[in-house]
Amino acid sequence: MTRSPNRMLGAIVGAFFVLIGLLGFVVTGGVEFFATEGGLLADVFSVNGFHNVVHIIIGTVLLLAALANRAAARALNSTIGFAFLVLGFVGLMLVGSEFNVLALNAADNALHFAAAVILLLVGIGADKRATGVSA
Repeated sequence: MTRSPNRMLGAIVGAFFVLIGLLGFVVTGGVEFFATEGGLLADVFSVNGFHNVVHIIIGTVLLLAALANRAAARALNSTIGFAFLVLGFVGLMLVGSEFNVLALNAADNALHFAAAVILLLVGIGADKRATGVSA
């Protein structure tokens, strides 16, 4: 796994998002599951129960792909990177609206854009000959 940038990044980012999702539940006590304004994680990132569950699912998928093989890690890094890029732009329009079921704020959008760039750069640029064989 250490010879593949996609597997390493998938494992690191996946573990980060699982941890963020779990820690998010510490600050969302008393916050409705789909609240448009959530509790603040690290006094910066707005999260609600739904946002926490999404973080845990995305992190788990990234971790499983990283553990599987290079091709899976590369495909999931690229796909989730693109999804984060879309979420970053959509999030800009959702902040402050009644449709903000993820309780996104500006810091969340910045994190999603940063994760998108990193996942896309590695997903598209590294392991170009991903064969599906574990490394």
